[in-house]
Amino acid sequence: MALIPRPERTSPLSECFYFALDFASRVKNHPARIEAKRRCESIQRSRNASPVLNYGLAAPLPGVCLPIGGEIKLIPLKQRFSEHFQHFNLLYLVSSALPPHAEILVAKAKSMGIPLVWNQNGVGYPAWCGDFYPWFNRRMARLRQQADFVFDQSQFSHLSAERYLGKVATPSEVLLNPVDLELFSPAPAPLDQGVWRILAAGTSHALYRTKSVIDTFRLLLARGRKARLLIAGEFRWPGAEADVRCELDGIAEHVEILPPFTQGEAPDIYRQAHVLLHTKYNDPCPTVPIEAMACGLPVVGTHSGGMPELVSKACGVLAPVPSSWTSDIAGDLVHLADAVEAVMSRHSEMSAAARAHAVAIFDVKNWLNRHEQVFRNLMRH
Repeated sequence: MALIPRPERTSPLSECFYFALDFASRVKNHPARIEAKRRCESIQRSRNASPVLNYGLAAPLPGVCLPIGGEIKLIPLKQRFSEHFQHFNLLYLVSSALPPHAEILVAKAKSMGIPLVWNQNGVGYPAWCGDFYPWFNRRMARLRQQADFVFDQSQFSHLSAERYLGKVATPSEVLLNPVDLELFSPAPAPLDQGVWRILAAGTSHALYRTKSVIDTFRLLLARGRKARLLIAGEFRWPGAEADVRCELDGIAEHVEILPPFTQGEAPDIYRQAHVLLHTKYNDPCPTVPIEAMACGLPVVGTHSGGMPELVSKACGVLAPVPSSWTSDIAGDLVHLADAVEAVMSRHSEMSAAARAHAVAIFDVKNWLNRHEQVFRNLMRH
């Protein structure tokens, strides 16, 4: 634990609690680690001259779940570089989608000279994890230190990793997350602007994010704007369903809640809206705004995390917020509502700019080509 930076102090009581919790977890998962070691024993380094990738598993996981967060980044990679469990020559891990017992596989792969490419997303910090943040960051820090190359998903990802995981001498570069421009494209015809259709999408892990969207929408209605709110995705905090029902009191007839969606379903959801309202604070490099812009949606959010790197002034408005690692700040409702109104006043222009920005910056083909260049360079050394 001494190697993990702690920019904000944690209490001695929490230190004891999380140490005990960690010890209990290790005891509970000991049989699973033994099984993981057994599976890793048969791993062999592929002699193929082309990249043969493993994504952190020695065998397929049972069951099928919708990919979320960091798992989304692996979809285009696995389409270009298929997944191999026992014979491979490159290992690729996403910090926010670490498989169980990845450390065991990494140790085995590194012992055979197989390079590790690390994709750095966000980190744990006090506003999100409280005093748990050093424990949350421990796996990331130790695996990142073993990487042969690091892709940082944004400059914010790089800076926050240095703050909470420690500085490393590993070669790295910022490579913003991509979008499939053929799958994610604007609707054939513009939506009628008689009723503003505002979209909030993605997995929400905290009430503040959904509440700020609903409160901003409520303010727009109070200003006399004809609008409809679409909320698509999953709520993942305790008591979420009841909380959302409470927040919608009095405006529920203007709101539609859609279920979690697949990548294939996502474009049609974006095409139902005029603007994306994305209020997650300190979001390192969110995929949702990138996908939205590719579909011609201007973005409203907060000037925090990686959002300023993703959303140009031509295709969105980011409300000012203070910088903090100890509090999640949703943004001032008046600023957010003003931003929605500013976008809608120039919607046609900003919609075209959003699509053009996505084409210029986020094309998945360029993202994959850069990965292949790095993979082949590592294989030559």
